[in-house]
Amino acid sequence: MNILVVNDDGYQSVGIKLLAEAFREYGNVYVVAPDSEKSGASSSISSHTGMMVYKRGNQTWSVEGTPSDCVKYGLFGLDIDADLVVSGVNNGPNIGIDTIYSGTIGETMEALFHGKKAIAFSADFDGYDIVKKEIKAVIDYIFSNELLSTDYLLNVNFPKKSYDESSAIQITDLYINQFLHGFEEREGKIFGTRKPLEEEYKQHSDLFAFHKGEISITPLKLGNGDENLTLQLKKKLNKNH
Repeated sequence: MNILVVNDDGYQSVGIKLLAEAFREYGNVYVVAPDSEKSGASSSISSHTGMMVYKRGNQTWSVEGTPSDCVKYGLFGLDIDADLVVSGVNNGPNIGIDTIYSGTIGETMEALFHGKKAIAFSADFDGYDIVKKEIKAVIDYIFSNELLSTDYLLNVNFPKKSYDESSAIQITDLYINQFLHGFEEREGKIFGTRKPLEEEYKQHSDLFAFHKGEISITPLKLGNGDENLTLQLKKKLNKNH
């Protein structure tokens, strides 16, 4: 099995080294990652403006581009015939509404768009201790239960770093959490701020699992189209004409 390993924290990050090492037990690993941190890049691309690529070691490349650029370059620049694309392990959780901003999720969406099975892995900020202990168990769980598909990606989040170990692996829903947004000035710059509006989290959601000490696996689909909404709009048009 050929496995393309990518991330948005950069090719030298702790998380991508953990992920690449974990997957070497399962197949032939290729690492293609940004030259520096590109958090919050979502599915943006920059390859149309030109980018530098550097060979960094055995089957490892860094790209002066976005996380999605790395996926594209791995698949179509290096012609890696990947059976699986995995991203992470991100330094910070990718749960709830944050998934729409995430480069870690964005690059797995890119892989899914090209017909590849994909998994995104994320941990709490500097919360890699539990990842080191449990990532292989999570990978085995995914493979043994045949959870992979080209119809969706798997978004895996390890629990808060205050937990020494997880209590369970759960299949969860994406929690659409709400925030009170604002801005404040610090040291001459404007920074965005946000405060959660809910203190109780929906059960069986990724956010609930994160706070409860569970590893969450959330299936996410490509695109925002909805056939039912399309039909509703067409009915409105027919009604008004």
